[in-house]
Amino acid sequence: MQNMRAEPDDYRLTSTGCGFSLIKKSHAITNPTRHFHPWWEILYIESGERTFFYANRTLHITAGTFICIAPGILHRAVNPEGEVCNLYNVYFADDNLPLSGESPHFKFIAPLLKKCDPCIALLPDVQSEITALFSKMGREILSAQDGWKNMVWAYLSEILVTVSRQKASAGVAVQPTAEMNGHIAAVIDYLNVNYSGSVSLAYVADMFGLSRSHLSRSFKEATHFGFVEYVNSLRITKACRLLSDGSRSVLDIAMECGFGSLTQFGRCFRALTGTNPLEYRKRRTKAL
Repeated sequence: MQNMRAEPDDYRLTSTGCGFSLIKKSHAITNPTRHFHPWWEILYIESGERTFFYANRTLHITAGTFICIAPGILHRAVNPEGEVCNLYNVYFADDNLPLSGESPHFKFIAPLLKKCDPCIALLPDVQSEITALFSKMGREILSAQDGWKNMVWAYLSEILVTVSRQKASAGVAVQPTAEMNGHIAAVIDYLNVNYSGSVSLAYVADMFGLSRSHLSRSFKEATHFGFVEYVNSLRITKACRLLSDGSRSVLDIAMECGFGSLTQFGRCFRALTGTNPLEYRKRRTKAL
Protein backbone atom coordinates (compact mmCIF):
# COMPACT_ATOMS: atom_id res chain seq x y z
CA MET A 1 0.00 0.00 0.00
CA GLN A 2 1.36 3.41 -0.93
CA ASN A 3 2.46 5.62 1.97
CA MET A 4 0.41 8.81 2.24
CA ARG A 5 0.75 11.61 4.77
CA ALA A 6 -2.50 13.45 4.08
CA GLU A 7 -5.96 11.98 4.26
CA PRO A 8 -7.67 12.29 0.83
CA ASP A 9 -11.21 13.58 0.42
CA ASP A 10 -12.50 10.14 -0.58
CA TYR A 11 -11.25 6.59 -0.21
CA ARG A 12 -12.51 3.02 -0.10
CA LEU A 13 -10.23 0.74 1.89
CA THR A 14 -11.80 -2.72 1.63
CA SER A 15 -8.85 -5.14 1.88
CA THR A 16 -6.84 -3.66 4.71
CA GLY A 17 -5.85 -6.92 6.36
CA CYS A 18 -6.85 -5.62 9.80
CA GLY A 19 -10.33 -7.13 9.97
CA PHE A 20 -12.48 -4.25 8.79
CA SER A 21 -13.05 -1.90 5.89
CA LEU A 22 -13.17 1.90 5.99
CA ILE A 23 -14.89 4.18 3.50
CA LYS A 24 -14.91 7.97 3.35
CA LYS A 25 -17.24 9.86 1.01
CA SER A 26 -17.22 13.63 0.70
CA HIS A 27 -20.26 13.84 -1.58
CA ALA A 28 -22.50 10.87 -0.82
CA ILE A 29 -25.87 11.04 -2.49
CA THR A 30 -28.01 7.90 -2.50
CA ASN A 31 -27.80 4.16 -2.14
CA PRO A 32 -31.35 3.10 -2.95
CA THR A 33 -30.75 -0.64 -2.65
CA ARG A 34 -32.21 -2.18 0.50
CA HIS A 35 -29.76 -4.59 2.01
CA PHE A 36 -28.42 -6.32 5.07
CA HIS A 37 -25.18 -8.16 5.73
CA PRO A 38 -23.59 -10.58 8.21
CA TRP A 39 -21.13 -8.07 9.61
CA TRP A 40 -21.32 -4.92 11.70
CA GLU A 41 -21.47 -1.49 10.10
CA ILE A 42 -20.95 1.99 11.52
CA LEU A 43 -22.25 5.01 9.64
CA TYR A 44 -21.20 8.47 10.77
CA ILE A 45 -22.48 11.64 9.09
CA GLU A 46 -19.76 14.27 9.30
CA SER A 47 -21.81 16.98 7.55
CA GLY A 48 -24.91 17.34 5.40
CA GLU A 49 -28.08 15.27 5.63
CA ARG A 50 -29.52 11.93 4.54
CA THR A 51 -32.80 10.01 4.71
CA PHE A 52 -32.17 6.55 6.10
CA PHE A 53 -34.36 3.52 6.75
CA TYR A 54 -33.13 1.44 9.67
CA ALA A 55 -34.88 -1.72 10.93
CA ASN A 56 -38.36 -0.24 11.33
CA ARG A 57 -37.84 3.52 11.15
CA THR A 58 -37.30 6.11 8.46
CA LEU A 59 -34.91 8.72 9.86
CA HIS A 60 -33.81 12.14 8.66
CA ILE A 61 -30.22 12.22 9.83
CA THR A 62 -27.91 15.24 9.87
CA ALA A 63 -24.34 16.13 10.85
CA GLY A 64 -23.18 14.26 13.91
CA THR A 65 -25.51 11.28 13.56
CA PHE A 66 -23.89 7.98 14.56
CA ILE A 67 -25.57 4.73 13.51
CA CYS A 68 -24.43 1.29 14.61
CA ILE A 69 -25.95 -1.42 12.39
CA ALA A 70 -25.92 -4.96 13.73
CA PRO A 71 -25.64 -8.00 11.45
CA GLY A 72 -28.88 -8.91 9.70
CA ILE A 73 -30.60 -5.53 10.16
CA LEU A 74 -32.39 -4.31 7.06
CA HIS A 75 -31.38 -0.77 6.07
CA ARG A 76 -31.36 1.58 3.12
CA ALA A 77 -30.21 5.10 2.33
CA VAL A 78 -32.72 7.06 0.26
CA ASN A 79 -31.62 10.61 -0.37
CA PRO A 80 -34.31 12.85 -1.84
CA GLU A 81 -33.10 15.37 -4.39
CA GLY A 82 -30.83 17.92 -2.75
CA GLU A 83 -29.66 15.71 0.14
CA VAL A 84 -25.88 15.30 0.13
CA CYS A 85 -23.59 14.36 2.99
CA ASN A 86 -20.00 13.69 4.00
CA LEU A 87 -19.74 10.36 5.77
CA TYR A 88 -17.56 7.61 7.13
CA ASN A 89 -18.46 3.91 6.95
CA VAL A 90 -16.73 1.17 8.90
CA TYR A 91 -17.46 -2.49 8.16
CA PHE A 92 -16.14 -4.85 10.80
CA ALA A 93 -15.63 -7.62 8.29
CA ASP A 94 -16.29 -8.75 4.76
CA ASP A 95 -16.90 -12.15 3.18
CA ASN A 96 -13.17 -12.79 3.02
CA LEU A 97 -12.43 -12.01 6.65
CA PRO A 98 -15.47 -12.42 8.91
CA LEU A 99 -15.11 -11.71 12.59
CA SER A 100 -16.65 -13.99 15.18
CA GLY A 101 -16.79 -14.40 18.90
CA GLU A 102 -13.39 -16.08 18.67
CA SER A 103 -11.68 -12.95 17.41
CA PRO A 104 -9.61 -11.23 20.14
CA HIS A 105 -10.38 -7.83 18.58
CA PHE A 106 -14.11 -8.47 18.43
CA LYS A 107 -14.20 -9.78 22.00
CA PHE A 108 -12.63 -6.51 23.10
CA ILE A 109 -15.17 -4.23 21.42
CA ALA A 110 -18.31 -6.40 21.81
CA PRO A 111 -19.23 -4.89 25.22
CA LEU A 112 -18.82 -1.42 23.74
CA LEU A 113 -21.23 -2.20 20.91
CA LYS A 114 -23.90 -3.17 23.41
CA LYS A 115 -23.60 0.24 25.10
CA CYS A 116 -24.09 2.21 21.86
CA ASP A 117 -27.57 3.25 20.82
CA PRO A 118 -28.36 2.03 17.29
CA CYS A 119 -28.85 5.65 16.22
CA ILE A 120 -27.79 8.70 18.21
CA ALA A 121 -27.21 12.40 17.52
CA LEU A 122 -23.85 13.39 18.96
CA LEU A 123 -23.32 16.65 20.80
CA PRO A 124 -21.10 19.25 19.06
CA ASP A 125 -17.99 18.65 21.16
CA VAL A 126 -18.35 14.89 20.75
CA GLN A 127 -18.75 15.31 16.99
CA SER A 128 -15.34 16.98 16.82
CA GLU A 129 -13.74 14.09 18.71
CA ILE A 130 -15.37 11.43 16.54
CA THR A 131 -14.47 13.19 13.26
CA ALA A 132 -10.85 13.46 14.40
CA LEU A 133 -10.72 9.77 15.35
CA PHE A 134 -12.11 8.62 11.99
CA SER A 135 -9.57 10.84 10.25
CA LYS A 136 -6.72 9.36 12.29
CA MET A 137 -7.95 5.87 11.49
CA GLY A 138 -7.90 6.62 7.78
CA ARG A 139 -4.38 8.06 7.92
CA GLU A 140 -3.10 5.02 9.80
CA ILE A 141 -4.49 2.60 7.21
CA LEU A 142 -3.22 4.70 4.30
CA SER A 143 0.29 5.02 5.74
CA ALA A 144 0.59 1.40 6.97
CA GLN A 145 3.45 2.21 9.32
CA ASP A 146 4.65 -0.19 12.01
CA GLY A 147 1.88 -0.99 14.47
CA TRP A 148 -0.86 0.53 12.32
CA LYS A 149 -3.27 -2.39 12.79
CA ASN A 150 -3.20 -2.00 16.55
CA MET A 151 -3.68 1.74 16.16
CA VAL A 152 -6.78 1.50 13.96
CA TRP A 153 -8.42 -0.95 16.38
CA ALA A 154 -7.55 1.38 19.23
CA TYR A 155 -9.18 4.30 17.39
CA LEU A 156 -12.29 2.21 16.70
CA SER A 157 -12.49 1.29 20.37
CA GLU A 158 -12.09 4.93 21.38
CA ILE A 159 -14.91 5.91 19.00
CA LEU A 160 -17.26 3.37 20.59
CA VAL A 161 -16.29 4.37 24.12
CA THR A 162 -16.81 8.07 23.36
CA VAL A 163 -20.25 7.45 21.85
CA SER A 164 -21.35 5.17 24.70
CA ARG A 165 -20.26 7.78 27.26
CA GLN A 166 -22.47 10.39 25.63
CA LYS A 167 -25.39 7.98 25.85
CA ALA A 168 -24.79 7.66 29.58
CA SER A 169 -24.58 11.43 30.14
CA ALA A 170 -26.70 13.19 27.52
CA GLY A 171 -27.93 10.85 24.81
CA VAL A 172 -30.09 12.35 22.06
CA ALA A 173 -32.18 9.81 20.18
CA VAL A 174 -32.82 10.41 16.49
CA GLN A 175 -36.56 10.58 15.89
CA PRO A 176 -38.43 8.98 12.99
CA THR A 177 -39.70 11.22 10.20
CA ALA A 178 -43.28 12.43 10.41
CA GLU A 179 -44.41 9.94 7.78
CA MET A 180 -43.55 7.07 10.13
CA ASN A 181 -45.93 8.16 12.87
CA GLY A 182 -49.31 6.58 13.58
CA HIS A 183 -50.70 3.52 11.89
CA ILE A 184 -47.76 2.88 9.57
CA ALA A 185 -45.43 2.46 12.55
CA ALA A 186 -47.89 -0.06 13.98
CA VAL A 187 -48.05 -1.93 10.67
CA ILE A 188 -44.25 -2.12 10.50
CA ASP A 189 -44.01 -3.39 14.07
CA TYR A 190 -46.59 -6.06 13.20
CA LEU A 191 -44.73 -7.12 10.04
CA ASN A 192 -41.39 -7.30 11.85
CA VAL A 193 -42.85 -10.00 14.11
CA ASN A 194 -45.30 -11.78 11.80
CA TYR A 195 -43.59 -11.60 8.39
CA SER A 196 -43.41 -15.39 8.00
CA GLY A 197 -47.18 -15.79 8.33
CA SER A 198 -50.19 -14.59 6.33
CA VAL A 199 -49.29 -10.94 5.81
CA SER A 200 -50.66 -10.02 2.40
CA LEU A 201 -51.50 -6.38 1.74
CA ALA A 202 -55.22 -7.19 1.82
CA TYR A 203 -54.95 -9.10 5.11
CA VAL A 204 -52.96 -6.39 6.89
CA ALA A 205 -55.15 -3.58 5.51
CA ASP A 206 -58.25 -5.29 6.90
CA MET A 207 -56.56 -5.94 10.23
CA PHE A 208 -55.73 -2.25 10.69
CA GLY A 209 -58.97 -0.93 9.22
CA LEU A 210 -57.31 0.66 6.16
CA SER A 211 -58.05 0.54 2.48
CA ARG A 212 -55.51 -1.40 0.43
CA SER A 213 -54.67 1.60 -1.72
CA HIS A 214 -54.14 3.85 1.32
CA LEU A 215 -51.93 1.29 3.07
CA SER A 216 -49.88 0.68 -0.07
CA ARG A 217 -49.36 4.39 -0.73
CA SER A 218 -48.68 5.37 2.90
CA PHE A 219 -46.29 2.47 3.43
CA LYS A 220 -44.25 3.44 0.39
CA GLU A 221 -44.12 7.11 1.43
CA ALA A 222 -43.01 6.24 4.96
CA THR A 223 -40.46 3.51 4.29
CA HIS A 224 -39.47 3.91 0.62
CA PHE A 225 -40.25 0.19 0.30
CA GLY A 226 -43.15 -1.42 -1.49
CA PHE A 227 -45.25 -3.51 0.91
CA VAL A 228 -44.39 -6.87 -0.70
CA GLU A 229 -40.76 -5.81 -1.15
CA TYR A 230 -40.46 -5.09 2.57
CA VAL A 231 -42.06 -8.37 3.66
CA ASN A 232 -39.86 -10.39 1.32
CA SER A 233 -36.78 -8.54 2.56
CA LEU A 234 -37.57 -9.54 6.14
CA ARG A 235 -38.07 -13.14 5.04
CA ILE A 236 -34.81 -13.27 3.14
CA THR A 237 -32.97 -11.75 6.10
CA LYS A 238 -34.15 -14.62 8.28
CA ALA A 239 -33.39 -17.15 5.54
CA CYS A 240 -29.78 -15.97 5.42
CA ARG A 241 -29.42 -16.54 9.14
CA LEU A 242 -30.84 -20.04 8.86
CA LEU A 243 -28.66 -20.89 5.88
CA SER A 244 -25.56 -19.74 7.75
CA ASP A 245 -26.34 -21.42 11.06
CA GLY A 246 -27.24 -24.99 10.08
CA SER A 247 -27.76 -27.70 7.52
CA ARG A 248 -31.55 -27.70 7.17
CA SER A 249 -32.93 -28.18 3.70
CA VAL A 250 -33.57 -25.14 1.55
CA LEU A 251 -37.21 -26.20 1.25
CA ASP A 252 -37.68 -26.26 5.03
CA ILE A 253 -36.10 -22.82 5.32
CA ALA A 254 -38.27 -21.41 2.53
CA MET A 255 -41.44 -22.69 4.22
CA GLU A 256 -40.44 -21.42 7.66
CA CYS A 257 -39.73 -17.96 6.27
CA GLY A 258 -43.16 -17.71 4.66
CA PHE A 259 -42.52 -18.48 0.99
CA GLY A 260 -45.06 -20.55 -0.89
CA SER A 261 -42.61 -22.36 -3.14
CA LEU A 262 -38.94 -22.93 -3.80
CA THR A 263 -39.27 -21.01 -7.06
CA GLN A 264 -40.59 -17.91 -5.29
CA PHE A 265 -37.94 -18.23 -2.58
CA GLY A 266 -35.11 -18.61 -5.07
CA ARG A 267 -36.26 -15.63 -7.15
CA CYS A 268 -36.59 -13.33 -4.14
CA PHE A 269 -33.33 -14.57 -2.63
CA ARG A 270 -31.32 -13.85 -5.77
CA ALA A 271 -32.95 -10.42 -6.17
CA LEU A 272 -31.80 -9.37 -2.70
CA THR A 273 -28.46 -11.18 -2.31
CA GLY A 274 -27.28 -11.62 -5.90
CA THR A 275 -26.89 -15.38 -5.50
CA ASN A 276 -28.98 -18.48 -4.89
CA PRO A 277 -29.54 -20.08 -1.45
CA LEU A 278 -27.13 -22.99 -1.93
CA GLU A 279 -24.35 -20.75 -3.22
CA TYR A 280 -24.92 -18.39 -0.29
CA ARG A 281 -24.69 -21.26 2.22
CA LYS A 282 -21.52 -22.58 0.61
CA ARG A 283 -19.89 -19.16 0.65
CA ARG A 284 -20.83 -18.42 4.26
CA THR A 285 -19.77 -21.88 5.46
CA LYS A 286 -16.40 -21.51 3.73
CA ALA A 287 -15.92 -18.02 5.17
CA LEU A 288 -16.72 -19.08 8.70
